Amino acid sequence: MMRKFIPRLFVVFLIALILTGALSAFSATNVVPNVRLGQQIQAVTANTLKPVECSALNLTTIVVCSGGNCDGTRASELILGTAAGERIRGRGGRDCIVGGGGDDNLVGNNSQDVCIGGPGNDTFLTCETQIQ
Repeated sequence: MMRKFIPRLFVVFLIALILTGALSAFSATNVVPNVRLGQQIQAVTANTLKPVECSALNLTTIVVCSGGNCDGTRASELILGTAAGERIRGRGGRDCIVGGGGDDNLVGNNSQDVCIGGPGNDTFLTCETQIQ
């Protein structure tokens, strides 16, 4: 009696295994679209990157220095220095000048510029607000 029961049990087990594999293969083909619900997309602008100290300024452009002398334009800009020492000049507009590391020479232009130094010995010239 036990000899008849073992093959039947094996057949039942094999059918259950096949059905389980078929069901998992069917569920693997379901595709849920990526709708990014809840995510917000916001453009990176000078106003979104500016430090709190420059919150009163309406900035239009981002200038990223590459070392040495770095000049802005006549627009109101966020000017970002590097880890090296450099001379950064606003050149017009109401600028937010962030020196970065090194010994920087930060030059505003007498039109409500905010100059923020960093590590190192920074010098400020014609910056209405100076933060070391």
